[in-house]
Amino acid sequence: MSAIGADELVRRLDAAVSAGDVETITRQVQNEIENVLQPGRLRLDERFRRTLQDHYARRLLYRDPARRYTILVLAWAPGQGTPIHDHPNLWSVEGVLEGELEVTHYTPIKEEAHRCKFAPVESHRVVAGEANFLIPPFEYHALTNDLTDRPCLTIHAFGGELMEMNTFDPVGNGWYERSLRRVSYDA
Repeated sequence: MSAIGADELVRRLDAAVSAGDVETITRQVQNEIENVLQPGRLRLDERFRRTLQDHYARRLLYRDPARRYTILVLAWAPGQGTPIHDHPNLWSVEGVLEGELEVTHYTPIKEEAHRCKFAPVESHRVVAGEANFLIPPFEYHALTNDLTDRPCLTIHAFGGELMEMNTFDPVGNGWYERSLRRVSYDA
């Protein structure tokens, strides 16, 4: 297989997001992303590979002019991760280009005002070449690069533009406090 650039990935995702219902779309987007996750398949500028010390780097690769989807590249230094969070009403596909990512999915089991209790549903390691997807309302998860010796590079496609999310921080006795977090892109 020959290498492709971001423009070819965009062309493929344009076709995939026109597929119909959300489950069909996410499966087709997952197939296209897994295709470009193969070693040497996707050409990216070096800036996408740079990690940051204080948080994982979140960089925009493409924003669909019709706002149907966005593609991001995230660069995770060793030990970086997210709290439990959602993708409010957006489907997403997340794939590992380099390294490995620990992904834990959760389901809310009790809610009160601004706090929740969660039960872990499953936890699995996503390795280079693999992708998975989330479809609301099954969208709660936490991601971690728990490798100590190397960064992780991931590709994310969202069914829109994810600029805010609910994060859930532990407050004791199994409760997590919900906070609306605005997110931005790194240079």
